[in-house]
Amino acid sequence: MLPLSDGYHLAYRGQALVGFEIVNVYVDANTGILLQQFSDFLSEVGKGTGAYGDVKKVSAKSVSGTFVADDPLRPATVTTYDMKGNLARTLSALNRQTVFTTNDIASDSDNDWADSTVVDAHVYGGWYYDFIAKRFGRHGLDNRDLRMPMITHPVRIQDISTAPDAVIGLYYLNAFFCSTCLADGRGAMVFGEGAPRGTFYPNIEVKPFSAALDVVAHELTHAVTANSARLNGFPYSEAGALNEAFSDIVGVSTSFFFQTPGNSALQASYVIGKDLSVPSGAVLIRSLSNPPADHYTKRVIGADPHSNSTIASHAFYLAIEGGTNRTSGLSVQGVGAVNREQIEKAFFRALTALMPSSSTFALTRVATIQAARDLYGAGSTVERAITQAWDAVGVQGRTGPTATALPNPSASSAATALSCLASPSWALGVTVSAGSSNLRITSWSSDDFNAAGTLINHSVYSAAAFAAQFNSCGPGSASILAQTDACAATCWLLNPGVTSGSTQLSFAAVDDAGAPVTFSTPRVILR
Repeated sequence: MLPLSDGYHLAYRGQALVGFEIVNVYVDANTGILLQQFSDFLSEVGKGTGAYGDVKKVSAKSVSGTFVADDPLRPATVTTYDMKGNLARTLSALNRQTVFTTNDIASDSDNDWADSTVVDAHVYGGWYYDFIAKRFGRHGLDNRDLRMPMITHPVRIQDISTAPDAVIGLYYLNAFFCSTCLADGRGAMVFGEGAPRGTFYPNIEVKPFSAALDVVAHELTHAVTANSARLNGFPYSEAGALNEAFSDIVGVSTSFFFQTPGNSALQASYVIGKDLSVPSGAVLIRSLSNPPADHYTKRVIGADPHSNSTIASHAFYLAIEGGTNRTSGLSVQGVGAVNREQIEKAFFRALTALMPSSSTFALTRVATIQAARDLYGAGSTVERAITQAWDAVGVQGRTGPTATALPNPSASSAATALSCLASPSWALGVTVSAGSSNLRITSWSSDDFNAAGTLINHSVYSAAAFAAQFNSCGPGSASILAQTDACAATCWLLNPGVTSGSTQLSFAAVDDAGAPVTFSTPRVILR
């Protein structure tokens, strides 16, 4: 029985999600009318100043007379840790050797937060949760409100002059998502400390990496990808570039949701990372509207996936804003900025519901077009815009299967490469790509040649051997889905005493119609 001002009511007690807060509710047992609701959380909304002097609301908990950056207002726990520049402790926690304690959570004595790095990371983490909930109806990173650990101050800014290059590249001038870090192995976001003006770039200051909303959202989207499409970063497949592309796409989308458009700090634009530097956009940026790699013909196989990512993110830009691709000369009739939500939803649905880990640009074209049909109907303006955008950036559905082995030519390693037990050896990445049909590999073979071009070895391998070896991207089986890749990292040896030559791999498969299909890599020069 629930006592209220008008008497006692027979009621059911439970919990419900109201907005972004879990509350206790009492419902009349006879009528179902809500009688009362309240929260158990002892929460405080304070304020804090960001890296650009902007004042933000900070959702914190009051614990033993102090305030900690542990957000109780959202179903997913957004906790921001302050490592206080202790790199050894940071590495120990990321390597799962030690466990974070409450002492590692960023804190403030009066709930008026002055640490701008903590403020930005904590607030932007909450904003990201709000964005994907409101825009896509998603409950956090894994759609089950997975907790969101945000790690700040992994190093001390005053140590930058003596820090090794590897530390500078990872913990000062970088932000990253680690999918298996921390003791529970469920991932963490780490935000670099930045660099004082003139340290690496003349007259340029690099802000802490939590200062840019689109960068924070970019890293958090890697966690969404890890819990949905799980796009693989194998260097000779396209999935790694797509992983970066979708992080840029959702990162930019988040900034447009909360910020007014413009080219200044704290304004939304299609230049991701512009808030990382002062002057704005001076370094560490990627443009979705006018990137160097604006067309599929400009991809560099085996390159940093960030470079090739803009092929897909430029298609996203064109589908919204319209325009003419610089390389192809093809024009796109976008849906317009007022309708950006439509393109955002189509791309997000493709990422989280339609794409496997071995996705290619070609499959992403198929998936985003299908998502547009699912959401807005066949023949919609959204489907048209996305189709035109992929046409403009030169991405078409693959028709026939292909195979590549890279690098070509390949230089031998003086020491043994990968798991090879002999020298010389060559480290190769092999990618097998299905066309418009699913493929089932039935056998594969290799032909090795000496420097004179004479065949010196022919080997045939089984479908089971393919499944065992081709697992660097793809399903790790003998079956390859249409428009996707299967990848292998392998070390190659020629006959004893043969120090240079070439090799070629060939594949036999069966397509959906039961017809036999054969295809080969180009011959790889080994020297």
